[in-house]
Amino acid sequence: MAKLKSCFQRIFIFFNLLFAIVGGVMIGLGLLGQFVYHDSTSEFENQTKGFVVLYVVGGITMAMSLLGAYGAHREKRIPLIVFLVACFIVCFCLLRVAVPTAMYRPEVEQIMEEKFREVLPLNEASPDVRQLTERIQLSLKCCGLFSYTDWGNNVPDSCLCQAEEDQMEGTCLNIPYQLLFLSEFRVTGSQKLIYKQACFPILKDYVAEALDILLGIAFGFAALALLGAVISAVLLAQLRSSTVAVPVVFSVSSHPSKFNFSSHPPKYSELYNEPEKREPDYCSG
Repeated sequence: MAKLKSCFQRIFIFFNLLFAIVGGVMIGLGLLGQFVYHDSTSEFENQTKGFVVLYVVGGITMAMSLLGAYGAHREKRIPLIVFLVACFIVCFCLLRVAVPTAMYRPEVEQIMEEKFREVLPLNEASPDVRQLTERIQLSLKCCGLFSYTDWGNNVPDSCLCQAEEDQMEGTCLNIPYQLLFLSEFRVTGSQKLIYKQACFPILKDYVAEALDILLGIAFGFAALALLGAVISAVLLAQLRSSTVAVPVVFSVSSHPSKFNFSSHPPKYSELYNEPEKREPDYCSG
């Protein structure tokens, strides 16, 4: 069987090995995350789904890449066919998720706003909602979901401007003292500074940015999977053309007499086709 050494084969092997390394890195990040969070039970439970996603995606990426690289290097049809089918399945699944998400992306903000307004007013919400909102306020330096009035007359201390830099940058707002809750020891005068930025616009921007990143990753991997399927199909076609047997033609020379009982066997002459011309390898220059 003639050996194939083409540009497609070398590029295919190189990128499959590269993606195999990427899959191994993802699995390593999952193991590192488990090692970091194993001391904290609550945080580990919250991150379990993320670790599972890393293991699954990394394992599939590594397995597919190694299978494609092996099939191309050893010129085996079955691994290349399996790789081709797997690439089409991955491409279809990614597009099945990414296309509807891109179509309904403008409605995500409206759905978010409706869900956030369902928990208002915050001072009457459940303890879990209030604690989560206060953690968001401390990390994002904001107050309330849509306004500080979402807290009614019980504006929590998490809304207070903590740093002098924030006060100098104009990100704080004076509110009457009676709106503050349990903040007597921090009050100077009849007013107090809180963050004037609401939290929902910041969260909306973060969600929009995250969706854009996820859509970019999904469409990018779908394009790479489709490209891998095309290259594997080209390699299969080259492999099939290289394994076609060269026919051998025999001609029999016999006497024209009707009855020939000669003991000598008929003379044969072998006619071979010319050797098949190899396509030039442009990778080698």
